Amino acid sequence: MAETAAERLAREAAEAAIGGVTVRIEEKVDRLLAPAATKYSTSEVEDYGIVRRSFADMYGFTRVSDITWRINSLADVWKDEHNGVYPSSTDFLQWDIAHNSIATFAAGYSNLAPSFTITQPDGTWTRYHNDPVRGPLPSATQNTPDFEFLKTGVQGQHIDVIPEADLPAILAGLSPIAQPRSGSSGGVGRTERTFDRRQLEEAAMERWRGLLLEEPEDDELTTLVSDYIKNANAFWIRESGSLDFDTFVTDRIRQQERHSFLYSKKPGFQSEAEYMGGFRNTVSQFGLSSTGTLRELEAGASSGVGLAGFGERVERSREARTINQGSFSQRLAGSLAQTGLGGT
Repeated sequence: MAETAAERLAREAAEAAIGGVTVRIEEKVDRLLAPAATKYSTSEVEDYGIVRRSFADMYGFTRVSDITWRINSLADVWKDEHNGVYPSSTDFLQWDIAHNSIATFAAGYSNLAPSFTITQPDGTWTRYHNDPVRGPLPSATQNTPDFEFLKTGVQGQHIDVIPEADLPAILAGLSPIAQPRSGSSGGVGRTERTFDRRQLEEAAMERWRGLLLEEPEDDELTTLVSDYIKNANAFWIRESGSLDFDTFVTDRIRQQERHSFLYSKKPGFQSEAEYMGGFRNTVSQFGLSSTGTLRELEAGASSGVGLAGFGERVERSREARTINQGSFSQRLAGSLAQTGLGGT
């Protein structure tokens, strides 16, 4: 039986509707089956794993997922700058921008304002642009005192002007790895840092020798460095902060009896280095032996004598007189030779 016009119109409408649904379903399937946008994590899986684990270990993250987004973003930056090629693990681990970015994230700079100013105690300041990948980059500096900046520094997460002395505490509080993990308390999620004992021992030896004019015993040095590592790791795990090594060593030196012997007469306005430096500079003018120099430094520092009186004391010492007599004899001989009276 022939199809009426009304039946034909109804059929065509139904087919069109079915066709539209079919097209929409096919488009959705195509989208689902299409490959996802390539990421460093999917394109270079092995390198990605090496890089993520290495940076997590270096900067104190136990959950590598904490830096996943940042690793992929950095890889995209590298790709844009290297003709569409992702970095190898070696490229990534030797890339200073990557290290700066992860360190910035670990330290808490990424939680600060896009621009912030660090003020110095003397009123000078530096303005920073807080680049999300490259970290804080200085954008302006005021080298003459600007005391208005000293009135505006306030601690908080969205601060703009930060006194230099407040910055470590602020960053420790903002640091992503200092925040409690889900279901955990503060400090959990950080592992102990590793330290180069030899480097620490050399630095401690130099500091000890400079202040006490002698070297520590081997067991004293070993104990000092071990105590620092223990305390530094405890502070890191608890506060996500760095324990200053020089301050720790100096505090330990100040507990020594020899420190009291050398510095009990030191004026309060001078540091140990400044106090001893004055005696060092004075005695160095006389060319004494190392033994003679040590003897005079001990005598001068422990007595608290002024530098003018100390210089006179050194000049009257037997070794200084002997040296000066020798110099005088040499100068006299030279003068006589020039006048022809010196003989042959």
